Amino acid sequence: MDRPEPPSTPDSAEALVAEVQRDPDAWLLYLRNNHQYLQSLEGRLSDARTTEQELQISVAERDGIIRYQKEQLAADQRQITQLEVEKSHLAIAASPAVQTPREATALPLRATAEARADDPTRPPTPVTPPRSGTASLSEKIPDPKEFDGTRSDLRRFVQQIYGKMNANADRFPLATNRMTYVAGRLTGSAYALMLPKIQYGIPQFVDYPQMLEYLEQAFGDPDRAQNAQNKLFQLRQKNLDFSAYFSEFQRLALEGDMPESALTPLLFQGISRELQDMLLHNPPPSQEFSAYASHLQKLDNRYRQHQQQVARNRQALPARTPLVSYASAVKPASSLDTRDRRANSPRPAAPNTTPTYESMDLSSQKTPIPNGRRERGECFRCGSKSHRVAHCPEPDTRPFAPRRSPSPPAAYQSLRMSSPQIPRPVSPPRSPTHQIASPLSSLSYPLNGMSLN
Repeated sequence: MDRPEPPSTPDSAEALVAEVQRDPDAWLLYLRNNHQYLQSLEGRLSDARTTEQELQISVAERDGIIRYQKEQLAADQRQITQLEVEKSHLAIAASPAVQTPREATALPLRATAEARADDPTRPPTPVTPPRSGTASLSEKIPDPKEFDGTRSDLRRFVQQIYGKMNANADRFPLATNRMTYVAGRLTGSAYALMLPKIQYGIPQFVDYPQMLEYLEQAFGDPDRAQNAQNKLFQLRQKNLDFSAYFSEFQRLALEGDMPESALTPLLFQGISRELQDMLLHNPPPSQEFSAYASHLQKLDNRYRQHQQQVARNRQALPARTPLVSYASAVKPASSLDTRDRRANSPRPAAPNTTPTYESMDLSSQKTPIPNGRRERGECFRCGSKSHRVAHCPEPDTRPFAPRRSPSPPAAYQSLRMSSPQIPRPVSPPRSPTHQIASPLSSLSYPLNGMSLN
């Protein structure tokens, strides 16, 4: 039933009352149809609710059936696993691993044939043929190192597991043996990932390849090729041998799926500066990658041999001592340069800056210095203007004591005694004409607020 439409659509209550009064039969029919439409909607809604309840009950029943089936399947799998383990134990017990050498079985046969040929009247001795069911296990290869979840170590672990299972397939006849072995080689985060999948010590997989795929999804590198290419572009030889650098270069090139045409410029880019310089004088015979790499290997060997020879030559050379001849040490007067003449010329004696007594100390003078002698330029001792106190003829009446310089430390004296004494050139005696005035007359020293002019 379709939804009924009103006779008109008034905008206000007054308009609605006017429309009803104008055509009451039409509005009465509209109300009856609307009531029937609402009743039909309620019936459809109740039917929908009933259907929904039935669907919920069916879904719950189906979930219960699915859960029950899963539990039965898990129980069946555990029973099958236990039966496989018992079967493997029975198979091992029925076929002992005894290896019988071929020479040991051929020797009794040959001896029996020779005995019957020597004595034809002797009845033939029954010969027991060797057991065809004698099994010999393959040689056990080393176990792979445990995998702890390191992403860069996953490829190594996967390949070693495949190698172990292929080489020792007779040692793992059942899928449970193989999966249990692989789970035993896991540790850390890798075993923590696998632990929810293990029930009663047996991983819930079809076989070990599914376990390795499960590990690959969790710890694999989805951008392995791109990461290898990035490392290859940044690889440099530096101080490594070319063989070590080239092995890493090849590994990254194979992992990055690099084309061979792009490997030669990348190889030249990463080699050391010494090899690049040697290529200027030793060009490669070909730009083909293998020939180019072989040429670089030869150049690197020559460079290493040269460095070793240089090191041996340096170790073989004795320690050189400077040799000074007498002729070079003593030069004639005509060959003396300006510096030698200046060094050998007579020099004035340096003034004795360390007097043995305090001759200029006026602090202990008995008679104080009269005021104004400094301004008038008079001698501090006698008051004369013709000389200064340093050249005063009057005797010095101040009491004085010899000044003793402090002795150097004992460590400095022992060092001075142990150090070699370098002879100094002896200058010729000075003549009276080389005497100069004492520098004390032109210096000013502060003495108790006074100075010598």
